Amino acid sequence: MFTPRKSWNLGVGLVGVLGVSACADPCLDDGLGQDQEGDCPALASASDSDTDSATDTDTATATDGDGTCGNGVQDGDETDVDCGGSCADNCGDGQGCGDGDDCISGTCGDDNNCEPTPTCGDGVQNGDETDIDCGGSCPADCDDGQGCAVNEDCVSMSCDPATMTCVPGGNCTDGAQNGDETDIDCGGSCETDCDNGEGCLVNEDCISVSCDPDRMVCIPGTSCRDGLQNGDESDVDCGGLVCDPCDDGETCDDDGDCASGICDEDAGVCIPPACDDGVQNGDETDVDCGGSCPDDCDDGEGCLVGDDCISDVCDPILQTCDAPTCDDGVQNGTETDLDCGGMCLNTCETGEGCLSGLDCVNDVCDPDDNTCAPELTVVAAPACSDFEGQPILLNSVASGGTGNYTYSWTPIAGLDDASAQNPNASPSGFVTYTVTVDDGVNQAFDTLTVVDAQAFDLQNNCTLYQGDFPTVNVPASITYSQGGTLACETGNNDFGLHLCEGVVFQDVRLEGVLEVTNDGNDDDMIGLVWGAQNNSNFYSLSWKRAQQNFFGCAVPPGIVVKRVEAPDFASLTGADMYCPADSANSTLLLAPADTTVAGWEEGESYTVTIDYTTMGSSVTVLRDSDSFQVAQFDVVDATFGDGFFGSSSFSQINACIGPLNATCL
Repeated sequence: MFTPRKSWNLGVGLVGVLGVSACADPCLDDGLGQDQEGDCPALASASDSDTDSATDTDTATATDGDGTCGNGVQDGDETDVDCGGSCADNCGDGQGCGDGDDCISGTCGDDNNCEPTPTCGDGVQNGDETDIDCGGSCPADCDDGQGCAVNEDCVSMSCDPATMTCVPGGNCTDGAQNGDETDIDCGGSCETDCDNGEGCLVNEDCISVSCDPDRMVCIPGTSCRDGLQNGDESDVDCGGLVCDPCDDGETCDDDGDCASGICDEDAGVCIPPACDDGVQNGDETDVDCGGSCPDDCDDGEGCLVGDDCISDVCDPILQTCDAPTCDDGVQNGTETDLDCGGMCLNTCETGEGCLSGLDCVNDVCDPDDNTCAPELTVVAAPACSDFEGQPILLNSVASGGTGNYTYSWTPIAGLDDASAQNPNASPSGFVTYTVTVDDGVNQAFDTLTVVDAQAFDLQNNCTLYQGDFPTVNVPASITYSQGGTLACETGNNDFGLHLCEGVVFQDVRLEGVLEVTNDGNDDDMIGLVWGAQNNSNFYSLSWKRAQQNFFGCAVPPGIVVKRVEAPDFASLTGADMYCPADSANSTLLLAPADTTVAGWEEGESYTVTIDYTTMGSSVTVLRDSDSFQVAQFDVVDATFGDGFFGSSSFSQINACIGPLNATCL
């Protein structure tokens, strides 16, 4: 900071030189005017009259300019003792000064004393700083609200001339270069680009889109935003090699000038995209396909979504159309419905689309609506009928399939028309009729049974299956009596299953008589089976006289009820039939504690009544000699809804079954 020299510094120096007597000498300059000082000797004469040799020596050796710069006194033009003014030595901090040149620090304060050398980190506003340690020549610019002299003092590059403080800048309209502007209110992130000659960093800062990399100023050039058609532009600010393509209706020289990729060669203008112009444009995902085009894209062509593709499947990573497959979750290719029909190995379910029966699980395609027809089924009713000498009407109702039904009944004996949908039956004995419905493609079957008051012909309607259980080596054997209505085991033989497969029972009351006429001093098993699907799947009721260890278990006295489910007859074991627990091929339904713990008695006959329905069975056991109810229990199991009837025995001579009677429930 520049500070004018003060005249009083010089005066102090003179007093120091002349001494106290000079102050009383009227010849000194006292401000009274020259008239009263004209007779005074010159100041120099007083000095000349000084004959002190020592003083003369000091003056001669220490004089510098108009004063003496080494005499320990402030004199001459010194601003402090022996420094400043014309002295070679500048003054130190705190000594007097007239301006910065008098000071070692180069700074003379407002109080005409030398101040320490200012720095931009001393926490004091000094030097040419416009605020504490910022602005001026400091490398740090001042923040908003701090002092400033010019815009360059501010971080914001905006100094308010009214308050001389930094204010926020960078709004591209404040008349100052601030923010990332490359010149005043232009360039950088400003919407306004800079004119030629204004500052820039990159081409995009300039209206001309041309920034001189050496001078960092905008220079004239072809501009795609100057509102003029120049350079190689085909229309104003579009087309050519540099500018963006032109919109529809603007002038073009070739297809490359147009956003649509199509330049009308005759009119010389860009025309809108079309789905048959041989160019991928508009929202097409490939050439003339996808997007809003009516044509979908072929396999391997570009896509964004499945709807862009003929296959309806777009690979989300490659963004190309995939070929149809039979597991892609889309109906495509030759499929007649979702992933079924056509060339797929999967056939379609009922109600799904089809073109022929080959497309359908049921082999039938309804030609009226091209959907797979329901499965062909037939229901024969009633399941059980009592024949009392009058013809019984047999009913059958078919559904599904093609609807073109033909009916046939077997056996034909006792029927008035075996090819009728609803024939009349007058059977002899117990007969199960089977109706077969054919729709020209598939067949469906159902059965019903007609029973009469006669006892069941066990001899002509039953088969003996001989098992091979350990401990007994003689095969089972059966003899018949009472016209084939009574069947007895002839010896103490191996397991025998006497299964009557000629008649299927359902919703029927079965009444059979069990008896061991002569036990032969033995106490083993006799029983019944019902609901039999075959010779290895049935319900079993077995009755033992006394406990005995067989087949790895203790077979107790009383009645055991099991559901037997073996893969075949040869797989059956004694444990499956008789142990009161689940086994590999059977499930325990009732133990003796649930039925009866009493064993059968020799010579006593027992009537076993089984009310057999599709929902389960109810069993009652009566001793015929006195009608004593030995047991009554329910078998709550509906696994086998209909089936054959039969008996079983193991290692028990004279175990007999019969006669068997049945009435419909």
